[in-house]
This record gives sequence, C-alpha cells and structure tokens, in this order.
Amino acid sequence: MKQKLSAILAVLATFSCFASCSVGLNSSGLVEKNSSVEASSMEESLTSTDSVYEEADSSVEEPDSSVEEPDSSEENPDSSEENPDSSADSSDSSGEDEFKYTYQSFTPAEKQLCETYLGEALPFVANNEYYLETVADVDYTWINFYTFDNTKAEFDAYRAQYNDYTFIETYEDEYGDTWYCYEKGYIYVELSYYFYEGAYVIDVYAVYDDGSAGGDVGGGEEDGEYLYHDFTATEKALFTQYIGEIIPFLPNDEYYVEGYYEETDYENGMWVGFYDVTEMGFALYRGMYSDYDFVDEYEDEEGDTWYCYEKDDVYVEMVYYYTEEGYVLEVYVTSSLSAGGGDVGGGDVGGGDVGGGDEDVDLMTNDGKGLPTEADGVYDVDFTNATYVKDVTEQGYYLDGCPTKGNVKVLVIPVEFSDVTAASKGYSLEKVNLAFNGGAGTTDYYSVSEYYNISSYGQLDLEFVVWDSWFRPTNNSSYYASATMDYYGSDVEVGDQMIMDEALAYLEGKMDLSQFDADGNAIIDAVVMVNTLEIDSESNFQWAYRYWNLYTNDEGYYYEYDGVSANDYLWAPYQFLMEAYDNEGEVYYDEDVMNTYTFIHEFGHVLGADDYYDTAYVGAPMDGLDIMDSMLGDHNAYTKFNYGWLTNSRLIVAEESVTVTLEAFSDNGDTIIIANNWDDALGAYQEYFIVVYYTQSGLNGGDYGYFLSEGIIVYHVNASLYKEVVETETYYDVYNNNTDASDEYGTVNNLIEYVTHEDGHYVFLEGESLSANVKTDAGENIAYTFTVDALTADGATLTFEKNN
Repeated sequence: MKQKLSAILAVLATFSCFASCSVGLNSSGLVEKNSSVEASSMEESLTSTDSVYEEADSSVEEPDSSVEEPDSSEENPDSSEENPDSSADSSDSSGEDEFKYTYQSFTPAEKQLCETYLGEALPFVANNEYYLETVADVDYTWINFYTFDNTKAEFDAYRAQYNDYTFIETYEDEYGDTWYCYEKGYIYVELSYYFYEGAYVIDVYAVYDDGSAGGDVGGGEEDGEYLYHDFTATEKALFTQYIGEIIPFLPNDEYYVEGYYEETDYENGMWVGFYDVTEMGFALYRGMYSDYDFVDEYEDEEGDTWYCYEKDDVYVEMVYYYTEEGYVLEVYVTSSLSAGGGDVGGGDVGGGDVGGGDEDVDLMTNDGKGLPTEADGVYDVDFTNATYVKDVTEQGYYLDGCPTKGNVKVLVIPVEFSDVTAASKGYSLEKVNLAFNGGAGTTDYYSVSEYYNISSYGQLDLEFVVWDSWFRPTNNSSYYASATMDYYGSDVEVGDQMIMDEALAYLEGKMDLSQFDADGNAIIDAVVMVNTLEIDSESNFQWAYRYWNLYTNDEGYYYEYDGVSANDYLWAPYQFLMEAYDNEGEVYYDEDVMNTYTFIHEFGHVLGADDYYDTAYVGAPMDGLDIMDSMLGDHNAYTKFNYGWLTNSRLIVAEESVTVTLEAFSDNGDTIIIANNWDDALGAYQEYFIVVYYTQSGLNGGDYGYFLSEGIIVYHVNASLYKEVVETETYYDVYNNNTDASDEYGTVNNLIEYVTHEDGHYVFLEGESLSANVKTDAGENIAYTFTVDALTADGATLTFEKNN
C-alpha cells in the first residue's frame, strides 16, 4: 500500500571540492590547479527527510486524568532530583530491573544525527520500541523521538533528565494532550505523554533555532544535473542497521528516506520516495537491481504495478506512478534481520574545535578506545563493518567518481590542435591505446589497465575506450590556454573543460556515451584526455592532473549527452609517455620510451587517492617510495583499504606475546595491524600501524620495486576523520595529509609514512626487531613490538610482544 507523500520542504545543495594532483585553495577559497596545497574535500552529509509520525485521532483515549499539568509558572524540575543516565534504564517506581528493556540508548548513528541538527544528543528513555527521525518544515529540521509502552512514572523520570534545560511552558494541543516545553541555548524541546493506537507514547520534538534559518542553502545545483547523487552517511547507517545492505540510489533533485514498520513476516524496513522520476529513470533504477532475483510483480487496488526483488534476507518492492505532484518512484525494503539497537555509527566524536574561524570541526578518533579483549592474541578486523568506509573510499567524498571495483569502461579522447597537430609531433594513437590497454611487454612497465587489475587483485577491470581519431577543437591551443569563466566572483581556467564539452558533443551519436557510467548515476565515471601540447610545469594547461568539471550552462547544469554528463576527468600531454631520465637525473623525451607512470599515478587520483608527497617539495613523508609519491611500484596497504580492495586485516591484541605468519603482500594483500586503540566503527580511518611482507614480485618486481631487500615494512597511518559544520551543512573528511610543506618525515600531521629501523633503513630483515620507542601521534610508545623470526618464499614469521 502506498503511503501518503509529503512534499520536500527543505533542499540542501552542496559544493564539493575534490582532491586532485597538485590542486589547492587560493586566497579566495577557490581551487586552483598546480598549487602547493591540496584542496579540502567535503560532502553533504544529510538531506532533509519527512516524518512517518501521524497525528493521534481525536477519538483516541487520553492519558489518565491524574497526570499533573504544571501551569506556565512551573520552574525547572529540581536539579537535585535523580537524573537517569541516558545509557541506562529509566525504570519506574515498581523497581523493575534494567534488563526489562531492549533499548538502553541511542545508536551512535542516531546520536550523530542529534549532534548534527541539535549540537548534542537528546536524553534517552529505556524502552522496547522507539523511532528517531528528522522532520522537515520550511526553515528547520526537527528531531522527533518517540517511544511506546512507557509508564507515566517513566515519563516523569524522562522529564527529569531535562534538569539542565529551562522549563518554558505547557500547552494543550487540539486533542487535549499536554506538551511540556524546554529550552537550552538555541535548542528548543517539546515533549508529551499520551495514548495512541493501544499504547502510551512518549513523544519528543527538538529543534536548533539560532534565528538564522531562511530556506534553501548551498547556492544551487553545483554537483551536476541533480542535487543528490547518493544517500547521506546517516541514511546509509540506517540502512545498515535495519536492512544490512544499502540499496541502489537514483540521482534526483527531491527524495526522502524513512524508517518503515508494519505487521509483516519482516519486522523492520526502510521506505524511500524519489520525485519527478522519468520512465527512463525508473527503468534505469530497476536495472540497478541486477544482483537481486526478480521474484514477482502484482497490481495494487489503484491499478499500479509493483515489482518485487529478493537477495538473501532482503526483500524489495517498488512502484512507479503519477500523483498531482508528478511521477514518483516508491521503494519499500524489508529484511529478516532484527532491528536491534546495535552500534552502527562512526565512533565517538571528540577533540573539540580544531578548525578555527566560523567552522566547527570535530575530530573523530580512536583515542582512548582500548583494544578488543575477546580475541586470543589476534583480532579479525572487518573494514566493511565501518559506517564511513564506503563514503571515504572515494576520498574527497566525490560521489560522481570512478568505481574502484568491477568492470569499468573509461573514455579516452586524444586531443590535437590546429596549431599543434599529432602528425607534426609524430604522435601515435596506437601508442595511446597500448599505454592504457596494452598487454605484457607492450610498455616499459605495465599499461594502466594491467596495473590496476594486478594491484586490485583482479577486483577492478578497466577497459579504456580510445576514440579512433584525434579530436580537434574549434580553436587553437592558445585560445583554450587563456579561456576562463567567472566562478563565484573569480576567473578560473576552463579551457580543458571546454574541450571536453566540445568532444562529448561531437561523440554523441557516434558512440553510446552512457556505457561510461558503470555506477548508473548519470555521470560519466571518468574522461581521459591525452593532448599534443608540450610539457610545461609552469603552465596548468600543459601539465598533468585530475580535476573536476566546473563548466556548466547559465543555470549551473552540466551539459548532457546520451543522458549522461561529465565531471571527473584526467588531462595530460602525450609527451609524458616519452619521458626518460639520463644518468644525472635530467629529464629528456624519447619516442621509443613507453613510460606509463604519470597516467597510472593520475588515475590513482581518479579512483580517490591523495598525493603522498609534499607538493611544496620541502618534506618527504614517504621518501618518494610510493606510486602516489614519485616512483613506480604497487599501491600501499592503506590506499587499498581506502579503495575497498582490502576489507580484512588482523589486529594484534595479545596479553603478552603471539607468533603469526604473514604472506607476501603482492600475493593477496595480507596485513597485520598494530594499534594502541581501536574502533571497529571507524575502520581504516583512525590511527594505526600496518605491517606487511614486502617482496620483489608483482608490481614491485624487477627494476621497479621500492626496496632492494625483501622483508617486513611498517607504515604509520593516521587517517582520522573530522566532521565539519559550515553554517547548516555537515561534511566529513580525512584530517591529515602528506602535502603540507611542514609535513616532513616523522611529524604528527602525516596521513601515511614509513617507520624506519633504528639503523635508518625501511626493511626489517630476519632477526631484526621493531623498536619499542616508536611513537604514536599522541606521543605514546607503540603498543607492540615484533621480531622477524623467518623470511621464506611461503611467508614471514613474526613474534609480537606487548610493549610495557
């Protein structure tokens, strides 16, 4: 049965800055190519949702008349009254024990939702059934928390938890129910206790009102044709909690998500409504369920057809129909999973303000969390249990970016100019194709597709579709080199983006551009443009970088071709394929050279990795020894955690010591983690040390490995997230990076760096040990040291000892 649909009352828009090679902020806050500081990355965290709450019918029995209603002169409940802890049972006067109730506190995701909209979590009342959701009106988003089957004594105890609020007044609603109003700072709360559909309900509404609300914020649709390209982090957390899986998302301008309950074989579920959906959009959305089994279709009493899908314990019903507000796609998702009250959030938020200015920044860390105790020496880590992994996998929260897994087609457009032709340079389309798609031996190292298939352990299969002729833009190269557009009051260079737009317009009708949208979000996953310009590090236009599209029409929309638009792109001169170095390290160019490093590195940015070198060239956190620094070789373990290629590891938690074996990293990505503290909910995005067995094989084989010796290497990672609230919008990002000029090796602000042996080398050989004096960023000694017992072709054996 279809629910009554409510109009979306608040629409949030987000401008996101995305990490790219040599991209930074200028003094105006805009992003520039070839700058020494990396661009900050942000994502809209929350969208407005509507409530499933329905007003009580006037015929419903009212609460007992013995309920005392204070007059408007009532003061705060006595501060000396016992204040039940929100994480414990607020039991009534009958003295029933705390185990009477299933739910003793909000989940971390729900606490985070309160913190986002209110600045703090609401008090909790122990119960067996509750909802917490957002309710949007014109200017504000309210938090609504309501519970069932609580007693009057429990309601009174719950009110007592507001002893640090100021009691304002009571009022009676149209049904005769009394609402109690409280205030603290900018937080305003109303709560009531009444009888509804056979049960007594505690109903709470809370809102943050600093007087600044004023309708839509964010500046318009700057992420492309649609405002929304994915569920928010909080919505994903709710899907994870209630369903166990996040369903596909249809890009749109209006949608909302609700918790959904009814008497069925399934106890819990979620409801999603997408608005103004075209028939093609509905067909596209059904196609996103290719990994589900189509099980049935039926017609409801209104003549609308429902389509039913199933995968394991998840059951989905969807319908497409017309209302007075337009065409709507409704999706119901249920699961046989228990609703539970388990933790689904991203860890505790701490650290206070670290951003300064008008931005409120909260650092999310594993500090003080301790280590798991239920494991026998080694704890199995599953990164897929972490709420934030999927979002941060596309580092910079670039939701339109290239998928990191599966079969992905990438469009490659060779670009020449009337004044710099490919023929005049002797440039070959065959060489471009081999550089991206070539097999073994066709390049000096690996082709881009070969590299990423090997590095991902076969999880990413890139097919680069190279257009079969050189595309020549309308104007000469100097025209595009100087082309700019006004972007928030500043002139930004968009010549390369104008060329991309011209090329896509030319290719529409000659090929199906929608084939380059593997994730079905109406955005081309990536466009690669290889141009005939000469390399010039002093010119943005003649350099290599990954960037995002700012070039839109007058209404701020991307230009669309074959139903898709372009955003993420890679721009680089062909000449990088010819780059070579003499014995003195001086660069020269040789047409017989096939150097794919630059394109492999830049495509690492397309997939979501940051630069691991200092872009001011002052420090050396990785000492040049990484593909995202300045040397060929495999991606490191953290990058593969970030891409989602490695989803498991082993955390050392021994009381005294434990001996483990470690397979070669190039074989299957085997890793060991040492951490002083651990939070499963933060996954790869916290502080820890990664131990791997480095061998001269795979992408590190031959002359292209980082180290001459085989042995154990250790990375120190601090990928803690921060939550940033700017006006009414919330973002998440990785706090540390390697690109600041101050980030020399060994400083506390590095995202990733090697841990050295006491003698200064990076590889730990047989019989060597990790020093007990290695420090965390907080200055604590590392929790465990190790000794390398043996290094063999079958693996390494290490003994870890607790560092007391």
